[in-house]
Amino acid sequence: MSRVVDWGLAERIAVGLAGEGPAWEGDTEELRSESERAASLVGRYTGLKARGRVPEAELIGRAEWARINLESFRALSGQVEEVLSQRIRQDGRPGGVPERIARAATGAEVGLAVGYLAQRVIGQYDVALIGPTRAPRLLFVGPNLSAARERLRVDRDLFLRWIALHETTHAVQFAAVPWLREYLGETAEELFEKAAIEVKPGELVSKLISLGPRELIRTFASGELAQLLWTEPQRRLVDRLMGAMTIVEGYAEHVMDAVGDQLDPGYADLRQALDRDRERRGPLDSLVSKLLGLEMKMAQYRRGKAFADEVAGRAGIRGLNTVWRGPESLPSPAEIDEPSDWVERVGAGRRRRRLFSLFR
Repeated sequence: MSRVVDWGLAERIAVGLAGEGPAWEGDTEELRSESERAASLVGRYTGLKARGRVPEAELIGRAEWARINLESFRALSGQVEEVLSQRIRQDGRPGGVPERIARAATGAEVGLAVGYLAQRVIGQYDVALIGPTRAPRLLFVGPNLSAARERLRVDRDLFLRWIALHETTHAVQFAAVPWLREYLGETAEELFEKAAIEVKPGELVSKLISLGPRELIRTFASGELAQLLWTEPQRRLVDRLMGAMTIVEGYAEHVMDAVGDQLDPGYADLRQALDRDRERRGPLDSLVSKLLGLEMKMAQYRRGKAFADEVAGRAGIRGLNTVWRGPESLPSPAEIDEPSDWVERVGAGRRRRRLFSLFR
């Protein structure tokens, strides 16, 4: 299949930029022990029953993380690349200088993004959303574990329990909710398919030119540029995908805090240190975060956690678990900001009252 991204160049740049970083003074067995403990605690608090074994923790380096995620991006973009390469062939100029320049430029952009993230991602639940099903992986990036703990200046054991708890919550979510991977994957696949079919370079260039230099710079710096290029069908798919991911992340944040508070009295101090660290980034780091969508990721954490905290406060964790009954039970974007509307629609509050009545 023809490619419109130079993946070889992307890998060379990503691995070179990622570097090695400080070594983590620990081993895989330590991480596996903490993750197994976390899976038990998450299951006990949430009542979610994992179907099958939660993957064992793996301790990896930055370069390996970069290669794993480049392969995932390559699988995700395959359909878009195929459509775009067909258009190039139809134009009658495949393999020419403009195409090679475009492939190199796109490869460099992907490589820079992955290399930047490889320096910062601490842990990741890696699951294939598109393409052939493969065994999920529970990854921890050793150099970034070490760098983050040093930067936060927190107790090592508490820090390790915290990161294991967060990533393992995702593993339990996906193992206990069989429709979740398929739903996210189908939504993402439809989004990429529409992007491949509907993207018209000439129209995009015209739209960007019409903004004017000042507005173009503002939207680029704020991370809003991609939103300007979405069609209405794409926008709806993005809203659906972002809404689901907001709940996935927010649920994990709620569980992490609920279990963490019971686990160790120092957890609250760790959470405060983490929040301060997120706010202390310099201008360049903030700009790159916006361009890579990390600001949107932080917004997902905040909105999703606020939703999960309020619902759990009203209806308990069993009421919150109603979000996992099926795609129709996921809150709409409006309901994420108005949890009471969602509770009323799905009957989560009534469900809690029935459960309470069993013990009277």
